[in-house]
Amino acid sequence: MTFMPSMVVSIFFLLLPFFLMFLLFRWQTVGLIIFLFLLAIGIIILIRLIVSWYYNAFLITNERVILYRQKGLFNREVSEVEYQKIQDVAYYFKGLWQTLFHFGTLKIQVLSSETVIKVEKIHRPAQIQNIVKNIQKNKNTKREEDCLKSLILL
Repeated sequence: MTFMPSMVVSIFFLLLPFFLMFLLFRWQTVGLIIFLFLLAIGIIILIRLIVSWYYNAFLITNERVILYRQKGLFNREVSEVEYQKIQDVAYYFKGLWQTLFHFGTLKIQVLSSETVIKVEKIHRPAQIQNIVKNIQKNKNTKREEDCLKSLILL
């Protein structure tokens, strides 16, 4: 659901040249250039979508929280924070679609810093917030078994 708008745009640009094919080919060279240009735009958007989907990851381990975020084709950002450095974990839903489909944003505030790790368009952020808080609480009380049980439930 989170990639639906980009997928619709990609499919639109991939199918549009074929619907206009007869009109564009009547224009000969100019039509062929427009046909290939629209097709290339659709392919580029689709490749960008696939790369973004494949390389984005949010990992919760028993030691830290790690966010791999792929922005575009050649821009990658990795953020990680240990549980002892987490000050606050919050989530929110923005808009009708996110509320209906339970996709929201999870915000992790780092202790003594302005740094905020934002995981956008994540499914069921309330459950993930509870898991992170439980692991953090269990890490503070040094109960390693409970941390591992929380990870297994995820």
